[in-house]
This record gives sequence, structure tokens and C-alpha cells, in this order.
Amino acid sequence: MYLLAPTALRVAPEDFAARVRARFASELRRAGRFAQLCLLGAQACLDAAGGDGPLAVLWASEFGALHATRAALGEDLARGEAAMPYTFIATQPHVAGALLAQRSHTVTRTACLYLPADAWPSLPRLAQRWLAECERVLVGCVEESGSGGGAHRSDWCLFRKRPTAGALRCERALKAESAAVATAQDWIPRVAAWRGPSPLLLRGGKDAWSFASDG
Repeated sequence: MYLLAPTALRVAPEDFAARVRARFASELRRAGRFAQLCLLGAQACLDAAGGDGPLAVLWASEFGALHATRAALGEDLARGEAAMPYTFIATQPHVAGALLAQRSHTVTRTACLYLPADAWPSLPRLAQRWLAECERVLVGCVEESGSGGGAHRSDWCLFRKRPTAGALRCERALKAESAAVATAQDWIPRVAAWRGPSPLLLRGGKDAWSFASDG
């Protein structure tokens, strides 16, 4: 399969609301922060990739909708009430797929996975299976800023079944021990920054992938 438009987006928490308004105006005002963060990165990737047609959307997060969870827990605990599950929080990871579909993209299937940082190879592996039924799979790793500060992160790339200009050939590497260790936080930025004649080999856990120029 082929990887196109690796896009690494970092947004400081104090700049986030302005970035969302600048990109989407009031379109996402009712969406939670996690869904907005997903859309910022996903749309940037699609803009860079170009093309059209149906696509599947697959993304992962280690902690999910942190802001919404903290806000809900803080309000309940401050009132002395028991913490209860919230439908809004539970649906946040999946709202991005619906929002993409509303923006004129035909989304054939979506999934959001909760994965530890070293399990990112599950994403290209699952995307490869989905490509048996569709032409394009949009893949992302999304994480809100933690309590220690730092930037919000929304990294995305587009996997395709067929080669296209500028795409990298992507395949599982047989010798994982020779690959550099990567995490959910840096594998897409490292693919985006890679330049060189030799393939880029990245590993998460015991699973490794090779990214190479296709010509």
C-alpha cells in the first residue's frame, strides 16, 4: 500500500480556539475539543493529499477526550455527586467521522482505537485490511494536551491502495530488530521528515513497518 501526505499538527492550548475558528468558522462550535482537534489534523491531511472519492477513517488515542472528562468529573465532584458515565464524552472520539462526512466526504467506515504509544503499528495493519474494500483510508493519532501543558497533537496520513505522485510505499518489515523504535507521538512526523534513498524502518513493540520512495 501507499502512504500520502503525512501531516503533523501541533497546537498550543492557548491558540487552539483561534485555530479552530480560523479553519472552520462557527461550523464546529458545538463539537467537543477532541473532535475539533481530530478535524483540524484530518482536514489538513486531506487538503495536502488532494483527490476525492470515498474514504475510511481510522484513528487512535491513548487518553481520548481529556478536556471533556476533566470538566465533567470536576463539576460532579465539586457538587459532591458520584461520577457517572457521560454519553457526550463517550461519543467524542467518533464525532470526527460524522463531521468529516458532513463536509462532503463520503465516509464508508470509521473506528477510533484506544492504544498505548507503542501499539501504533495496529493502524497501518488495519488500514491495509480495509483497503481490500476501499481505495483510501485516512489514519490519525490524536492526543489532547496533558495536565503538564504542551501542545495538542493531531497527526494524520492517507493510505491508498494504488500508487500516486508523491506517495511512499509502505509495507511490513520482516526484521523488526533492525528498525528504529517509534511511538504514536512521532511515527507520522518521522515519516513526514524522512528524506533519503534508504527505506525508513520504524518499530512499535514487535511490529515494524518500512516506508520507501516509490520511484
